[in-house]
Amino acid sequence: MKKIGRILVGLAIFSSTTFIACKPKDADIQKNVATAVAAYPGVSVTVTDGVASITGEVADDATRAAVETAAKAIKGVKSVTNNLTVTPPPPPPVVINPDETLQQTVGAAITAMNLPKVQAAVKDGVVTLTGEIKKADLPSLMQKLNELKPKSIENKLVIK
Repeated sequence: MKKIGRILVGLAIFSSTTFIACKPKDADIQKNVATAVAAYPGVSVTVTDGVASITGEVADDATRAAVETAAKAIKGVKSVTNNLTVTPPPPPPVVINPDETLQQTVGAAITAMNLPKVQAAVKDGVVTLTGEIKKADLPSLMQKLNELKPKSIENKLVIK
């Protein structure tokens, strides 16, 4: 009986080591995932206990999903932790109207608001306001002038 027990214990140890040896190693899984996502620059991968963690920046949500799908398809990956971030698009370029256009449109706005005591000068996209204005008229004037897309507005107006 003892002999059969020893044989069974030996067989159990042999089979468990055989099955453990067949399990993919994290380093091998990581190498395979890294190869699968190599087409996506800026993406890095780590694997711990079969869990692939992907990090980095990608251009859009579709790329983010594609990287995750590629990682999940690798043999031995149990799950994927997707820590990829999507790079925000660059801000639109700032449009500044030319001085000549600004001078004309600023003058027209001041005239349309009936502000005879307000003067405006334009140089290098900067509108400089001088003169006098009522406190109630200032917000409307500033809003209209900002809509004309100057580089900036220097308010040197005296509020009456």
